[in-house]
Amino acid sequence: MKIWMDVMRDLEHVMDDYQRCFDAWQAGGVDGIVLGPMMFNASKLLPTLKRPKDALPPAATYDPNPKIYERLGVPAPEAPEPMPQRRALLEKMLGHAKDRGMTLMIFQPMAGTAPMGEAHTLADARVRTSTIARMVDTFEHYPMIDGGVMDRPEWSYEIASGHVVQPLFDDLPAEVAPLCARLGYDYEALVAAKDRLHRRLCSLDVRRVRRHGGGGLFDSFSLLGRDPDLMAWFQFRVESVTDYFRDVRQGVASHLGHPIQLGVGPRTSAFALLSGYDFAQLAEFMDVLLPKHYFWDRGFDGLVGTVRLYVRTLCDWNPGLTDADALAVVQSLFGLVLPGVTCRADLDRAFTPEFFQRIVASETARALAVVDDPNRIVPWVDAGRFPHDGDPVSANDLRQLLEASAQAGLERFLYHHHGNMTAGEWSVMSEMCGQRWEPEPDGYRPPDRFEL
Repeated sequence: MKIWMDVMRDLEHVMDDYQRCFDAWQAGGVDGIVLGPMMFNASKLLPTLKRPKDALPPAATYDPNPKIYERLGVPAPEAPEPMPQRRALLEKMLGHAKDRGMTLMIFQPMAGTAPMGEAHTLADARVRTSTIARMVDTFEHYPMIDGGVMDRPEWSYEIASGHVVQPLFDDLPAEVAPLCARLGYDYEALVAAKDRLHRRLCSLDVRRVRRHGGGGLFDSFSLLGRDPDLMAWFQFRVESVTDYFRDVRQGVASHLGHPIQLGVGPRTSAFALLSGYDFAQLAEFMDVLLPKHYFWDRGFDGLVGTVRLYVRTLCDWNPGLTDADALAVVQSLFGLVLPGVTCRADLDRAFTPEFFQRIVASETARALAVVDDPNRIVPWVDAGRFPHDGDPVSANDLRQLLEASAQAGLERFLYHHHGNMTAGEWSVMSEMCGQRWEPEPDGYRPPDRFEL
């Protein structure tokens, strides 16, 4: 197995020591780098989602080419503070990485687009065109780059407001009505179906939950009220996200003078469809899929934490439900049965060997099933002290996660991210993917910084 290393929100810490970093990374199995957004002075994200009070204003790493934006009919972003020495060092680092044979991908290559007000990303054509223009500008400025990794837009998959997300029931603002019409959907009917689902989940009948919960398609359809417009809403979510990424893919290809790889980071398989990601459809036109192999509890984005939020919310809405009843509803919605988990207290000890062998392996295999080459699936992986502000994921947890993924056929993953990587994580990854790292005087050391 090989590693892509994510350098997120702080390009400078690698730029200042890139040769030593690259030597250690390649020895440990890193054959690609995903860096970005392409900003200097990018504000760090601290635990509890705080930002440093002394942060400097961020500045894009290059000047926009106004001809690109003029050609596409969208406003160009303002030129940033030049920072010529940093720009020169960044390009030198990228050239050096390329000379070493490393794959280079930019995370969020559309970062830095001109402000578009409150326009909805999925629904507004000008936002879409502006995204394409900025991506073309980024790739033209950095011709040594192999491609880009897009993260979002997507629909919410959370049942209630959690750490940083809005609930899925806030997902149909009036701004998307024209998009519904363009794709052949009745906006008012979808809103009504969404509201019926919310009412249904707030008034679950315990008898029906115990009759249909955890069943197959027909039981789940009955549990949710046999609502055909509800299925239309779910399908709209998939079609709108697929339409967006297909348009961006085609737009970049049409306006860029050289071929480029593009990837997108869906949610893990269990949550992907509710968020609008159909792996099979995306694989038809995207080069790489990077599902989020995020499994921690609490914080945000972790699979166990999402299960916890669903169980807690369903029980709050329906006082007659037990945790076991709510877990049966989760099984009906997502097909998830966490080994040994029968109540919320069990979630604190969910990371058993069976969890990795069954849940992680299954999520990996389902992603790999849609591609003809396992190298087209490169999951995001995070671990350490507070992944996404969640509970710790130990070095041994990481080892079990990677072993289960490898046994399912995974050949490469994207580690998120270098800035907070600990010695324990790097020891495990380097041992599994290359030559095991050992600390040496004046040698490379993982940053292990207090940031998300």
